Amino acid sequence: MDQEASRTHRRSFFGAFSDPAEMARAVGGIDPQAQVRPAGAGGGAFYGALARATLAPLTVGVGRFAQGSRQTAAIGNAHTFMFPSEPGVVRRVSGRTLGHRQIFHLRPNAQTATSSPPGMPWAFGIITVSFEALSTLGPALAGEDLSSSLRDDRMFLAPEVGIVRLVGLMNDAARLARDAPWIIEQDEAAAALGGSILEALLTCLSQGVVRPDRAALGRYRQVIARFERALNERPEEMLSLSTICAEVGVARRTLSLACQEFLGRGPMQYARERRLDLVHHRLLAAKSSQVQVTSIAVQYGFWELGRFAQAYRDRFGELPSETLRRGRD
Repeated sequence: MDQEASRTHRRSFFGAFSDPAEMARAVGGIDPQAQVRPAGAGGGAFYGALARATLAPLTVGVGRFAQGSRQTAAIGNAHTFMFPSEPGVVRRVSGRTLGHRQIFHLRPNAQTATSSPPGMPWAFGIITVSFEALSTLGPALAGEDLSSSLRDDRMFLAPEVGIVRLVGLMNDAARLARDAPWIIEQDEAAAALGGSILEALLTCLSQGVVRPDRAALGRYRQVIARFERALNERPEEMLSLSTICAEVGVARRTLSLACQEFLGRGPMQYARERRLDLVHHRLLAAKSSQVQVTSIAVQYGFWELGRFAQAYRDRFGELPSETLRRGRD
């Protein structure tokens, strides 16, 4: 990332990126509860930019990839909405294609995966708003309480005039974050812009058409829930694919398709990453000088220590011994 192209203020952020991992972390900053990561290496040079602003009662982000980098995310405990900010671009999100006039509500506290057609850029807006704010302000701004219908993935087809207004307001917020962040620092200005964006969003949702889910996607979501449960029940075991399929109750192809749609990678890679995350947590929490990386790695099924160290470094940007040292410090 070009450090001169990155500016952070109390309520706003703007950055330009040449590293997809840095871009993913910046996107994750729209909702501090979310965890966003790149999913695999893209082809060619990467360039992305993101503007972010906290505008009570919501946080917004407006960004663009020169080419649509694949990402995975653990969605936080809030309402998250994503939509294209330019015509002609599309994005695959949790098994659905998100395009012009469409607003996608991501299921809270769930995994999702996003990708774009090869070579296509991706320009987007993201809005996060708390459950409490939406249930309190929704009826006054939209004339109805939308929060009860937003417990799962939902695709809305917004009216043209509504989406144009919403994207225009989001672009205004992005320009302020980039060029005049001191305006966003003012309470009245931030509240006024945030209220206008929330009103425009709720108008799009209340006047839009809800696109029904495909039956296969509902089944895949159930498969992922059973897959997560199997991993949670046996967190330290390096389960084989046949064992996982038996516990989930599906064929390998079905499990693979469900994982690609909602997790952005295959079941074995995801299971390995889960175990790496558990090792990372244990190393950070270790205070005793008697704790060793090797013993924790082996406990979670990593017997080939050289490959484990490389996989750990790829995921966390440091060696496991460095994490252990930070935890002790």
